[in-house]
Amino acid sequence: MLNCSFGKKAICWASFASMAFLLLSSAVFPAFAETGKAEIHAGDVVCFGTCDDACGFDGKWLVLDTEHTNTGEPGMFLVALNLISDEKGGSLLFRDIGDVSVSFADRGDAFAAEHPGSTDYRNSDIQIWCEGFAQSHLTQAEYGALLPTLKSDAGVAIPGFGIPIPGVSTGTVDFDPADEILNGDRLFLLSAEEITNPQYGFVDARSRVAQYKGTEEGYWLRSPHIPTFPLDVGFVFSFGAVMDFPVNGNFAFEMNSYARPACNLDSSKITDAEVLAVCGEKTIWRLSFQDGEHNDREYDTSLPIIGEVMDLTALLKKALVITACVLILLIVVIVVVIRKVLRKRRTKRMAEKKQEEGSIGGE
Repeated sequence: MLNCSFGKKAICWASFASMAFLLLSSAVFPAFAETGKAEIHAGDVVCFGTCDDACGFDGKWLVLDTEHTNTGEPGMFLVALNLISDEKGGSLLFRDIGDVSVSFADRGDAFAAEHPGSTDYRNSDIQIWCEGFAQSHLTQAEYGALLPTLKSDAGVAIPGFGIPIPGVSTGTVDFDPADEILNGDRLFLLSAEEITNPQYGFVDARSRVAQYKGTEEGYWLRSPHIPTFPLDVGFVFSFGAVMDFPVNGNFAFEMNSYARPACNLDSSKITDAEVLAVCGEKTIWRLSFQDGEHNDREYDTSLPIIGEVMDLTALLKKALVITACVLILLIVVIVVVIRKVLRKRRTKRMAEKKQEEGSIGGE
C-alpha cells in the first residue's frame, strides 16, 4: 500500500504508473526485461547449446544482424563462431559421391551428367547433418527458438583471383540460383552471397576466416557452382577466399572441410541474456529461452585470434608478374645469344670468303 500525502498524490501516481509499466513490460516482453535488446549488437557473440569437444562445438554464435533474419523478416541472424566437424572430429562432406576426382582437366562432367543434382543443397549430406546437429546439441527450447527458414537464392558472381584461370575465363567465381534452397530449415549453411555481404561484417578475406579447434580451416557454403565445374559448390578456404570445391572434397590436393552452420533466431523467445564477458568491442552473452530451464551452462569466453591472412590473389598476381618478367628476360637473353651466334657465323663466313678471295688472287 502506497502511503502518500494529498500534495504528493500526483508524484505517487506517476511512480505507481512507472512501476506498473515495468511489471507489464517484464510480463509481455520477458526476453530482455533486464538487459534490453538494444544492448546486443551485430558482431557480439551469444552462447546457447550443449558444448561438444569431440566435434569442436563450443556453443558460441556470431551475431550477424540483430533486427532481421537472412530473409529480411524480424529476428536475429546468427552463424557459428567456430567450425564444427563430424562426431568423431573428422571432415564433413557436402555430399558423398565416392572417390570421384575433379581437376582442371577432368571436371567431372560425365559423373555429373549421370548423377544430376549432385550439387543440390536439399537432401545433401551436409543439409541432413545440420538438422541432426540441431536436434542433438540444442535443448527443445533452444531448437524451438530457431525460426524455420524459407528462402531462394539468386545467382551471384564472386570476385575470384581477378585474372583468368582454367575454367574461369572471367576471373570471377559464379554460382547458380537455387529455388527454395531453404525450405523450413532451422540450421543451415551460409550462401556465397551472405559470406561476402559487408552488412554482415564480411568485408574481406580475414573477416571470413574461421577456426576449427584453434586452427584456420575451410568450410562449405550452400551455393551450387555454375556448370563449368558441375560437381563444385561454394567453399571458404582457410585464408578466407571464397571459391568452389568438389562436393566430396576430392581435388588435386587434400584439405579438411567443416561446417559453419547459421540460423535465424526468434528474439521474442529469449527470456534472459546474461553478459559473460566483454572482449574489446564484443560482448559475450548467455541466452535462455522460453519454455525451457534457465541456461546455466558454462561457456568458454575466449575469442579466436586471427593473424595475418595470406592474400592469394596478390600472391598470384605477383607470381604472374615475376613469371612474365622472367620470360621477358629469358627472351631477351635468347635473342642476344642468337644475335651473337649469328654475328660470329657472319664474321666467320666473311673471313672465310676473304681467305678464299686471297687464295684465288694469289694464284
